[in-house]
Amino acid sequence: MGDQADQALAIANLKARYCAAADLAASDPDHARRLLAEIFADNFIGDYGMGLLDGAQAITDFLCTAISGNSLWVLHMLHSPRIDIDGDNASGDWTVLVTLKRRNGGAVDTVMGRYSDMFRRTPQGWRIARVAFTRIE
Repeated sequence: MGDQADQALAIANLKARYCAAADLAASDPDHARRLLAEIFADNFIGDYGMGLLDGAQAITDFLCTAISGNSLWVLHMLHSPRIDIDGDNASGDWTVLVTLKRRNGGAVDTVMGRYSDMFRRTPQGWRIARVAFTRIE
């Protein structure tokens, strides 16, 4: 496999680790926090449509409290990846379908949308530098 394909696979695996950690946050937030610590760039910016999240700690807190705090379980499913690499920077887009079960006997909900992400290669490997999530209503 060529270097571009290897790097794209590394980025896709990084995004998969993000989804797995976000899903785990509902049942084991401490473990999710440890996993998330190896995913985000220090100067991460997140836009989930509710105001900007500035920094790796802000996104970790958001995923482990606001999102998963109201959910018994969460399951991210990513589709149709597009990854473009330019040196030590990359962009990626995914269609996402999230199914989640609300706590306290709540409903099973589905969230559909798109991720548009920016990645940065660091000495530790690729990290997520920016996530922009657009929900499809």
